[in-house]
Amino acid sequence: MNISYAAKAAGLPVKTVRYYADIGLVDAPSRSEAGYRTYDDASVRKLAFVRRSREFGFGIDECRELWGLYQDRERTST
Repeated sequence: MNISYAAKAAGLPVKTVRYYADIGLVDAPSRSEAGYRTYDDASVRKLAFVRRSREFGFGIDECRELWGLYQDRERTST
């Protein structure tokens, strides 16, 4: 999906989605033949996760750490 649909689905402005991709908070999107950024469902889920984390007051680096914890299925729950 293009960036405007991804931004809307994640509840973020397009400019914020671009910024998160530029700083590496979300994976760099693939590009269409015309050069437009395209996002998959996994990227949209991560964008929504980051949006919610930011709403709770977490900083960018803390969001990276939270996502890493969320992705680590081998970690203990304690």
